[in-house]
Amino acid sequence: MSSKNLKKILKDAQANNFIAISDLMTGIETGVLSRREVSSHILKHSINSIKIGITGPPGAGKSSLMNQLIPKIREKNLSVGIIAIDPSSPITGGSFLGDRVRINNAIDDNKVFVRSMGSRAELGGVTDLAEDFSDILAFSGKDIIFIETVGVGQSEYSVSEITDLTTLVFVPESGDEIQLLKAGILELADVFVVNKSDRKDANLLVRSINNIISATKKNIKNVPIFKTSCKSGDGIEEFATALVSYHKSMQDNDQIKDRQLSRFSRRMRKIIEKDIIKEFWSEDRLKFIESLNKEDIKFKSPYEIVDNMKKLK
Repeated sequence: MSSKNLKKILKDAQANNFIAISDLMTGIETGVLSRREVSSHILKHSINSIKIGITGPPGAGKSSLMNQLIPKIREKNLSVGIIAIDPSSPITGGSFLGDRVRINNAIDDNKVFVRSMGSRAELGGVTDLAEDFSDILAFSGKDIIFIETVGVGQSEYSVSEITDLTTLVFVPESGDEIQLLKAGILELADVFVVNKSDRKDANLLVRSINNIISATKKNIKNVPIFKTSCKSGDGIEEFATALVSYHKSMQDNDQIKDRQLSRFSRRMRKIIEKDIIKEFWSEDRLKFIESLNKEDIKFKSPYEIVDNMKKLK
């Protein structure tokens, strides 16, 4: 793509043109656009948005919760961006991308942009593209950006690395408190939500979370727990108000500043690692791997084979 065309897309995307935003995302996803070049243009204009991870077990109602949050946040005259990551098939690479069906409050609102994407079976269900996509949404002027992931375990660790705040969503009567204790993922969360709180045992789950985080967090008073119900609307207003407050406090919030610095450093390391790996796999080294036979792996250690491969250019 010519630099003239890229400048036109960037200008339109910054003006919140949905087609241009999608073109940027699709361009870096397909390799038509250079991620480096796009990032160099948009990053300095992408620092005023807060990025919030929404994660938790399947069936916790994460997409429905975001759908209920949208109108509450929009009432505060803030725009919203959502990156919804669905699990991909490890065989075909396809994914259902059903979040768009559940997030229907984004329809006909030009201040709300939703992008669904497959996890592509990447560890943790979060692709590198999610971070690039969130930068594009920030560049287009979105104030609050949600990144929703799936599953319990590695996905929470992954989303916590690319967001300013991590929200864990759980539901009563699911045994989630046991899963929490086993996984140790509570240490990563900044905000907790007990969704579907109209179910029985919601208070029991809240107490269980409090008991666990009291043993893992130094200052339990600063760890909010919200009880929400997408069915009745209870707690949605309070949760939305807290998220808006986080956005307003970004410039003075040391916790968010530290998270942003850590995220930037991690991102640099990941880019360096990928660049080094890409440079390492020359044509000769790829041929070397393909030429290995049964005798090689029977009598040589992988360390010896790697040392021999390093000598190639």
